[in-house]
Amino acid sequence: MSLVAGATAQTTFLTFDDAVALAMERNPAVVASAYAEQAAHRERQAAIGLFMPRVTVRGAYAHLNQDMKIDLNPMLSSFLPILGADLSALGLDLSYPLQRKNTAFLGGDVELPLFTGGKILTANKASKINEERTRQQSRQVQGALVVEIVERYFGVELARRGVQIREEAVAVVKQHLYDVVALEREGMAVASERLYAEYRLAEAERDLQRAKLQLETAAKALQSSLGTTDSAEPSTPMFLCSKIEPLEYFQAMAELYNPQLGEVNSVRELANMNVRMHRAEFFPEVVAMGGMRFCDYQLTSLAPRMAVGVGLNFKIFDGLNREYRYSAARWQLRRVEALERKAEQEVSLLVENLYHNLQSLIASIDAVERSERFAKEFLRAKRNAFHNGMATATEVVDAVLNLSRAELERAQTAYDFDVALARLLNASGMSGAFQQYLHAPTSQSIF
Repeated sequence: MSLVAGATAQTTFLTFDDAVALAMERNPAVVASAYAEQAAHRERQAAIGLFMPRVTVRGAYAHLNQDMKIDLNPMLSSFLPILGADLSALGLDLSYPLQRKNTAFLGGDVELPLFTGGKILTANKASKINEERTRQQSRQVQGALVVEIVERYFGVELARRGVQIREEAVAVVKQHLYDVVALEREGMAVASERLYAEYRLAEAERDLQRAKLQLETAAKALQSSLGTTDSAEPSTPMFLCSKIEPLEYFQAMAELYNPQLGEVNSVRELANMNVRMHRAEFFPEVVAMGGMRFCDYQLTSLAPRMAVGVGLNFKIFDGLNREYRYSAARWQLRRVEALERKAEQEVSLLVENLYHNLQSLIASIDAVERSERFAKEFLRAKRNAFHNGMATATEVVDAVLNLSRAELERAQTAYDFDVALARLLNASGMSGAFQQYLHAPTSQSIF
C-alpha cells in the first residue's frame, strides 16, 4: 500500500493485492468467520476434556431440630425388675450421641469415565469435524469476498475509465462544435450541423455526469468491502487473458477444494457421528468414583472419611426412545448423503457454466479490439475528410462518439472477464489464485 500526497489532499492508491489483504483484515464478514473458527476450536478443546476426571468440591452446613442419639435406657429399665435394682441407684446412662444438631463438612469427589459406549470418542470426532466445517464456511466467506473485491475494485477502475473516455469525448465534441460555429459564420457549414453537434454534446455531457455518479457510488461500495472509511483509488488496471486451463482442470479442482462441497462433506460426517452417538445409548456406562472428606465440624464419627468404587448405569427400557432416535439418525444420514450427491452435480454444472461464459468473453476479445482499432482509423479518416470538405460535421461527431463506445466496450469486456474469472476460481475452490492470473506474463493490462 503506497500513499501519494497531492497538492491539496492525500490520496491512497491501492494495488489489488493490497485491497485483498486489507479486506481480509477488516471486512466484518471475515472477522465474524474468524470468531466462529475460534468458538469451534474452543468447543473441540471442551470435548477433549471429557476424557479427564471430574473433580468436585462439596461442602454443607446443617442444623437439626435436636441431637441424634441412641437411647438404650428403656431397654435397661425392662431388665431392672429381674435384677431387682433401681436404674437411678445403678447410676447408668445408656444414651449414646450419634450426631449433634449443628454440623458442617467440606470434601471432594472424583469421577472418571471408564466406558461410555463410545460417546466420548464420538463427541471428540464430532467436534473436530465441526471445526473443519467452520473452516470451510470461513473459506466460503473469504472466496465470496475476493469475488466482491474484484467486482468493486475493478468496478471503480471501470467507472473511472468511463469518466476519462467520456471527458475526452466531450472535449473533442466541444472543439468540433467550436470549429462548426466558426465555419457557419463564414457560410461554410449549415445550421443543422451546428445543432446536431450541440445535441450530441449535451448527450455526451449527460453521460459524463452519469458516469461521475457511478464512480462515486462504486468508490463507496469498495470502501464498504474493504471495511474502511478512507478513500482508496485502485492502481492495478483491469486485464485480459487469451488462454486458460481446460474445463476438466477446474472441475477436478472443484471436487477437491470447493468449500461448499467441503462443508457438505463435514455435514455428512457429522450425521454419521450422530448415528454413532445414538448407537452408544445402547451400551452401559461405567465410571470409577471416589470421595474424601477434608474437614468437618461435629460430624458423627461413624461417617467414613473416604470411599472409592465403580458405578454402572445401564438403561434397560425407555419406551423405545433410543431405538427410534437411532433410526431417525440413520435416515438423516441418508438424506445428507443424497444432498451431497446433488451438491456435487450442482457445483460441477456451475463450474461448467462459468467456464463457458469466460470462454465466450475470451472469444470476443479479438473482435472488441478490432472494433476499437477500426473506430480510431474511421475517426482519423473522417477528420481528414472534414478538413478537405469531403465529410460533414455530423459524421465527425458520430465517429468521435463511436470511438468512445468502442473504448467503453473494450473496458467493459475486460471488467466482465475479470469478474467471470474470479467467480470461476471461487467455484473451483481457488479464489486465492486470482492474483496469479493477474500477474501472469500472458495477461494483458487494459489502461
